[in-house]
Amino acid sequence: MNQPLMLFAISILKFDVIDWANKKPKLLELLKFEHDDNNECETDYFQHNTRPPYFDEWVNIMKEDLDNIAEEFTAGLSDRYNGDCPFASLDKWQLWSQRYSNGQHHGAHNHGMMNISCVLYVEFDENEHEATTFYSPFPNPYYGTIGKATPPVKEGNIIAFPSLLLHECPVTLSTTPRTIMSFNIPLL
Repeated sequence: MNQPLMLFAISILKFDVIDWANKKPKLLELLKFEHDDNNECETDYFQHNTRPPYFDEWVNIMKEDLDNIAEEFTAGLSDRYNGDCPFASLDKWQLWSQRYSNGQHHGAHNHGMMNISCVLYVEFDENEHEATTFYSPFPNPYYGTIGKATPPVKEGNIIAFPSLLLHECPVTLSTTPRTIMSFNIPLL
């Protein structure tokens, strides 16, 4: 009998934000995008260098959800870290926000090594927007092609993934804003 064995796989995790209806307006109040020459999307990444002034308030709003993410990854990485949470301190966490509308995108990129990267879908219309697209880090062993996948998400979801995984926000074809908050959790 033949038995297929999956030797290489990369998983991402999807979390539902607890009490999303109450958290969404609070999160949107934090965001103030300034116009810059970056035509890909509106972002506060360059303005605050991944540590916006709303970081502490964001943590307070999202604390229960961030604890769930930390707990999940602490369990998943327990062999490496002997059960200790490698990212209990928020000192090195990074956060920024981005908003996309008609014609805007964020090309394929990664977030470097040794982080868990996360995307929180703050404004996301499943009928109007596409979620983050991920690219396989290795080619198809038979055809040499690079696979891509887009996970099913909805507003109020957080996806968490290895930071080195190549990903992009495809071109937004809607005038309805698509707003995300991205954050990196260092593993060191």
